[in-house]
Amino acid sequence: MEKIKNYLIFNDTKMAQLINDFDEPNFLEENLVQTKLFDSLINSIVSQQLSTRVAKIIRSRLYSFKNIQQFTPIIFLDFDVNDMRACGLSGAKCRYIKSISKICFESPDFLNNLIPKTDQQIIAELTNLYGVGEWTAQMFLIFALKRIDVFALNDAGLLKGIRHTYFHGELVGLDRIQDVVNTWKPYRTIGAWYMWQVANSISH
Repeated sequence: MEKIKNYLIFNDTKMAQLINDFDEPNFLEENLVQTKLFDSLINSIVSQQLSTRVAKIIRSRLYSFKNIQQFTPIIFLDFDVNDMRACGLSGAKCRYIKSISKICFESPDFLNNLIPKTDQQIIAELTNLYGVGEWTAQMFLIFALKRIDVFALNDAGLLKGIRHTYFHGELVGLDRIQDVVNTWKPYRTIGAWYMWQVANSISH
């Protein structure tokens, strides 16, 4: 991680202060656990268009309702839609999760088979699933597969962090944001982590 931090500081002078102010992205140091890939994908679907706080509450309700610590396909195949809705999921997300659970139950190696593929190949395969868009696939790359060069350009928190850090909060266009992000290659995930920390810090 020191090598990556030094690289970011060398290429982006603003990174030095952020790296000093915030903790390291420790989720990247965790081992890739194949048995948690489904759980991670479902968590990304739960999080779609929600704040981190609200998504965490809904996940907690789902875990508690089934008395589990990890989502599995069979859990959702047996989960009554009304109960899922009562936990805070929208009707659309219930349908997405049910559909993906069926696919992963019938093809247990579907997600594991993604591991050796490139980021773009994985995004292409995942976005063929009902309810999975580019953002959800990118979150899967980051949090499940621990890929270190991913940036979700349509993530509200990341855009907020960049605009605050580099443009004094000005609503600049995506082309200027992309120019900033490109300086972090091939470690855009790490840069994104610090932008999330900035966004969270100015939301409180």
